[in-house]
Amino acid sequence: MTIIPKRKFGFLTTIAMIVGIVIGSGIFYRTDDILTAVGGDVLLGVVAFVIGGLGIVFGGLSIASLAKRDEHVGGIITYCEMTWGKQVGYLAGWFQVFFYYPALVAVIAWVAALYTSILFGFADPLFGLETWILTVSYLTIIFVLNALETKGAGKFQSFAMIAKLGALAVLAVTGLVFGNPAGIIGVGPIQAASGGLLFALVSTAFAYDGWQVAPSIAHEIKNPKKNLPLALTVAPVLIMVLYIAYFLGISAVVGPQEVMALGNASVDAFATQFFGAAGAKVLLVFVIISVLGTTNGLTLGYIRLPYALALRKEFVASETFAKVSPKTDIPMASAYLTFAVSAFWLVIHFLTMNGAVFYGLSFFGGIDISNLPIVSIYVFYIVIYVGIIKDFFVKKIGNVWEGLIFPVLAIIGAAVVVYGGFTDAKVGLYLIICFIGILAGFLFKPKHA
Repeated sequence: MTIIPKRKFGFLTTIAMIVGIVIGSGIFYRTDDILTAVGGDVLLGVVAFVIGGLGIVFGGLSIASLAKRDEHVGGIITYCEMTWGKQVGYLAGWFQVFFYYPALVAVIAWVAALYTSILFGFADPLFGLETWILTVSYLTIIFVLNALETKGAGKFQSFAMIAKLGALAVLAVTGLVFGNPAGIIGVGPIQAASGGLLFALVSTAFAYDGWQVAPSIAHEIKNPKKNLPLALTVAPVLIMVLYIAYFLGISAVVGPQEVMALGNASVDAFATQFFGAAGAKVLLVFVIISVLGTTNGLTLGYIRLPYALALRKEFVASETFAKVSPKTDIPMASAYLTFAVSAFWLVIHFLTMNGAVFYGLSFFGGIDISNLPIVSIYVFYIVIYVGIIKDFFVKKIGNVWEGLIFPVLAIIGAAVVVYGGFTDAKVGLYLIICFIGILAGFLFKPKHA
């Protein structure tokens, strides 16, 4: 008999999950990339944040219209099924299981380790052995926590949300009050990266990514038809405001050129300037907790995806992966698999970093495994949004805002991100990987499904 997990997440926990997943690595890890893409033009960077933010606001409102109609296990899988049928739903789930989630979980665990290395003053935070040992440790601890102690993972998510909101708010307010935000607006660009604003939108998409994890656990949210749509509306707006405030604050204090030069260490320089070395270390601890909160939230959603496909009998050994442990209330086979796939992507990330720099593996040079799933998943979003519009015209959705206006605006936002992804020099390789991945999905789909 298949055991369905209990409903254990309330409205505030759902908001904490969205905010806790989205805010974390991206805003700290990608700020310098956004500035580099727009050539140091802070105002254009703000525009990128607004476009990206509105995209997920309207995306959330669009998804909410489907969440009101169906609260079955699967999130995006379910919504693809609702709009276009089981085949599209299966492919969306397959892509998330083997590409989207594991690549992001691996990279973000590494980002947490990177900031930990900066905190302890290790000689080479970017490539050092200490950073990779920490990455493996963080990845293992987060998966163990989510597999064996779900409530503990939920509590950590709430704690991480408070930590990250506190750190982000302190840095943003400090920068806006004591910096010179007016002086950086209107400064001419230095030299924009190829693609400019469009390429910046890919980085902002990374910073905003994670909001769609909440629908994947709709079956575990209390009163999901009310709480999920509300959370998907409130959380993105809060995130966008905080992001813009932080972006302006750090640019006003450190300066756009210095942020680009310092890269991931710019947040440490920002904090040190106002709070001294000791204060900066405290804030960096909160940043690390923030990034780990993102890793935790993504893992929470990821573990449930093979299970969601298995419930539909669309996964290898579905009977095994559809089982939920009565002791942990978690699909343990799904937890083991997702950990293994995440570890595989961590090895790929290592090859793109240390392998390309120190071991002569030039093939992996310039590959960003976090860009691959981000751009590709937006294609599935567009598919869902178009499906919502289709449902509106066949009278399955009666509200013109939910069925037409919101999804049209969401499509525009998602399409801009996808188009921006094509400015990446490695886009051809990414497309080949995605094609092979989708083809593998067809090959491994159970014949009876």
